[in-house]
Amino acid sequence: MAAFSSVLSQAQYLSQPLMTPKMDPSFKIDEGYSEDARSQDDPDSPMKMEPSVADIFPSPWAMGASIPEQILALNESDRSEFVYRVLRTLRTSSIAAIVDRLRPLLHIDPVAVLPPEITSEMFSYLSPTTLLEASRVSRAWRERALDSRLWRLKFRSEGWGLDMEAVRRFEQSNKRPRKTRSRRAETHAEQRRQKRRARTGVDFPENISPHRRANLSIQQNRRNWRNQQGDVEADEEKILVKQESINDEEMQDVDSHHSDGSPSPMEVHSAAQSDVSVVQDLNDAAGIGEQHLTPDTKFEAATLSPSISEPSIVRYTSTGAPQVNYTYVYKQKRRLEENWDLGQYQSFQLPHRNHPEEAHRECVYTIQYIGKYLVSGSRDRTLRKWDLDTQRLIGKPLIGHTASVLCLQFDNSPSEDIIISGSSDTDVILWRYSTGEMIKKIPHAHEESVLNLKFDSRFLVTCSKDKTIKIWNRHELRPGDRDYPVKGVEGGGFCPSYILDLRHFETSIDIDRYLTSEEKAPLEPYTPLMILGAHNAAVNAIHIYEDQLVSASGDRHVHVWDIHTGVRTAICRGHSKGIACVQYDGKRIVSGSSDNTIRIYDPATQAEVACLKGHSRLVRTIQFAFGDLPGRREQLEAEALEIDGKFHEARRFGDVPLCTRANERNAGSKDPKHIMAYGAKLPPGGGGS
Repeated sequence: MAAFSSVLSQAQYLSQPLMTPKMDPSFKIDEGYSEDARSQDDPDSPMKMEPSVADIFPSPWAMGASIPEQILALNESDRSEFVYRVLRTLRTSSIAAIVDRLRPLLHIDPVAVLPPEITSEMFSYLSPTTLLEASRVSRAWRERALDSRLWRLKFRSEGWGLDMEAVRRFEQSNKRPRKTRSRRAETHAEQRRQKRRARTGVDFPENISPHRRANLSIQQNRRNWRNQQGDVEADEEKILVKQESINDEEMQDVDSHHSDGSPSPMEVHSAAQSDVSVVQDLNDAAGIGEQHLTPDTKFEAATLSPSISEPSIVRYTSTGAPQVNYTYVYKQKRRLEENWDLGQYQSFQLPHRNHPEEAHRECVYTIQYIGKYLVSGSRDRTLRKWDLDTQRLIGKPLIGHTASVLCLQFDNSPSEDIIISGSSDTDVILWRYSTGEMIKKIPHAHEESVLNLKFDSRFLVTCSKDKTIKIWNRHELRPGDRDYPVKGVEGGGFCPSYILDLRHFETSIDIDRYLTSEEKAPLEPYTPLMILGAHNAAVNAIHIYEDQLVSASGDRHVHVWDIHTGVRTAICRGHSKGIACVQYDGKRIVSGSSDNTIRIYDPATQAEVACLKGHSRLVRTIQFAFGDLPGRREQLEAEALEIDGKFHEARRFGDVPLCTRANERNAGSKDPKHIMAYGAKLPPGGGGS
């Protein structure tokens, strides 16, 4: 304690008041009056030239004094006690100032000190609820937690889908050219200074406090993040409509802009009308319903506060380009899901109750909807288009089939504008969606009723009660084209005689050289390319996924085909009765059957990984989404392998009987006692979110 007492004595010495020295009698004290007209703020004024007490007697710390060796020699506990006793001698305001200087050492904000890319990766592992809680920490945390890109990841992980083609089409068609500005010539020295600033970033003054330095660092990181990633949208806050700076605008006529560079009311109104249609298109793509927004309300909001608008599905980047605001989309989709789970929904019928004359005359067999439009097919042999907002019939019924309409698919995009329907009359008919005009009729497409059909941009695929599947081209095809069928492969489909076997041609040059002009003639659209006939009963459902085709039949089997060669690549068994519906997403097959169950298969191994029970009658239709993220396939395989290991370990210890086929079918349980198949590349239940 001797050293500690010595330190205390030094502290008492330092705390003694300074003795004022005797001054020269000729020294005059300024009493605040001067006949000099110069301002007292003038650095050359007499007041400013007189030395202060701090200048005459600077503090030891200002002169670079170091901490006494006796203090540094103390252990941690004694140094803490010494500092505490010194602090007790200070005023409360001085202690608060010291605490403020220590705060950056005590509390480190990861958003301030870590690069934005790292903190965004960290936030991606948080649940949506935790993210919203994190957004309340500070403004910087809010911007990062409500980043639209982060919520796009959350949206996909929920298994929800967007019409990405519609989103891309919207963003491409609404791109605004970046306005250039004429900049004055810069000297070589100025250019070098700007380049140096770009390399080194912001240099903070040396005398700035640590707390202030941290705040400035947060602001700088925020600006860097915006420059690299674009503006961040907040869900709860008002969305800022980015406007170009006056300096960035090209010169316009006087009557087109205000003198301050802001757009005229007519321009705002025109942009508002455009935004309304944009919002509606994106709501249709996202499937979250109509926004109650009119051009008048948009114009009023823009007029009262040109830089602020209500939260919307549309967000704007720093260049003024509109993008999907995934934070808002996630919120609206979550509300829809919760409403559905809680039974908080409102049903309606088509047609509107006030217009019963628009209804089908007999029962409806098939429907499909996109956005706010729906098309139905009925036993009354007609198809009808409906507006879901008004619940009214659009145009007249489409008449052309001579028997019940059993299946249909439509695409109302401008590039397609088509409805294709199949019927018990064995015909397939193509209609123009916008006008209801019959484009083409394929008579006797099958020998019996056409039970289902699917099309993409390349092919139309139909299936029938005659146990066959047929593949048709939707555009002209020439030998050598990528989608031209591959004929003659062992186990492949049956191709008509006009389909050429091109396997012995190595290049397209050989095809042009050796084929006759008649053989090189293109196939007309909707020409039969291939017939697949391996099912033993009616083919009830089909699904196209890229270059694969999946079919489900009354023979209780699901088949997977190569759409180019017709080779059957997998057979999935498990249902005890005929299968009525099927869907495939590239990783898993889901089917519904007359045995009242839904089953999930791994097409790679043909293993059944889940059996869902709950329906009391036929499962007629299904739709699913598992919320897989990019690169998820490897993770699914690793999870399945881990569960297989637990299953084999349980069997080795006798916890699982050797024969498990007599057990109840599982609903995706990972319990080794419930596993019905091992070796699959999907975990029980199919994986996903």
